[in-house]
Amino acid sequence: MQKVLFVQDKGEGQLEIEGLWCKKEGDYFVVDNIPFVARRISLGDTIKAEYDSDENAFYFDDFVSVSGNSTIRLYFKDEAPIASVRAELKEYGCESEAFLARKIVAVNVPKEVSYRPIKEYLDAGEQSNRWEYEGLA
Repeated sequence: MQKVLFVQDKGEGQLEIEGLWCKKEGDYFVVDNIPFVARRISLGDTIKAEYDSDENAFYFDDFVSVSGNSTIRLYFKDEAPIASVRAELKEYGCESEAFLARKIVAVNVPKEVSYRPIKEYLDAGEQSNRWEYEGLA
């Protein structure tokens, strides 16, 4: 496993870096995390990364192929409902990871899972102010 860094522009000249664990496959890397910050990237995507010898780190360069999976991020006001929401999303066939310090849940929707019932669930939760969400990636 190798950590690959993704640089995200937050606007107003601010950058945020997220490191994602990747499996090395030949000259390429396969993303093995669900991203919390990095956009346009999903679990299972195959990417190119460039090594920066000054920083002793790999940085995302380009896509080789996309997995077909989608990434959704849910933003909560407090962390109390996070565990139960993750369990509900698992019932839909989705893996998730929680970043409790920021009250974010990153969700992987596998390409073979129908997005419509998940979207209905997410929309209902957003409309009832349980969370805000963004997706697809």
